[in-house]
Amino acid sequence: MLLHSRLEAEDHIAAARLRDAVGDRSACIVLDDERVVVRFEGVRLVASSTLASEADGGGVTSRATTLDFIGGYLEVTDAVLDGRLDLIGTVDDIAAIGQAIEILIDGSSRIPRLQQLARDFCDDPCRAAAGTREAGPMERRTAFYPDSPREEERALLTRLGLLR
Repeated sequence: MLLHSRLEAEDHIAAARLRDAVGDRSACIVLDDERVVVRFEGVRLVASSTLASEADGGGVTSRATTLDFIGGYLEVTDAVLDGRLDLIGTVDDIAAIGQAIEILIDGSSRIPRLQQLARDFCDDPCRAAAGTREAGPMERRTAFYPDSPREEERALLTRLGLLR
């Protein structure tokens, strides 16, 4: 909730985009051993310990992954492909969750108060140490190449000097 309030204070346009992306959905967020259900009531973000079954969708991740998001070392798609972020819900719910995370990542890279919040989260003595960064872009755990390129595509890429 602090994350959203700081985003709202520093970039109300991004906060409005976040509310638009989420709409009237609720999400159960699990971060290590902590679980919370969040939703917007008007412009106010509300969090509760309601049962996860009452949420429209959700996400499960770790503190280290969250710090990698905030630090700009990791993108949502990579986290999902690498098994560092599990998203649950309908296709629309999952798309909304991903968009919301991307908006928060963007804000955390630009807004000093969000960067300070990340440092506070990292340094919090009440939480277990996050350790070192998990796998980053150069340490890809999961290859994502759904289909091999067709011959026509390979010829075009070669002609444009984009394929070796």
